[in-house]
Amino acid sequence: MSAALTNEDTCVDGFEDVEEGALKSEVCDRTLKVKEVTSNALALVNSFVAKVMVP
Repeated sequence: MSAALTNEDTCVDGFEDVEEGALKSEVCDRTLKVKEVTSNALALVNSFVAKVMVP
């Protein structure tokens, strides 16, 4: 899942040279929302693993 966060950053980086407008704004906004959900999912998985793993 951490790789997914990198992919989302890469997606937004690909729009750096695109002229400002509705399409760029929409893609960047949606990518940010996906990044937030992915980050939350990663935190949940890490929390679960920490509880399941017994030293």
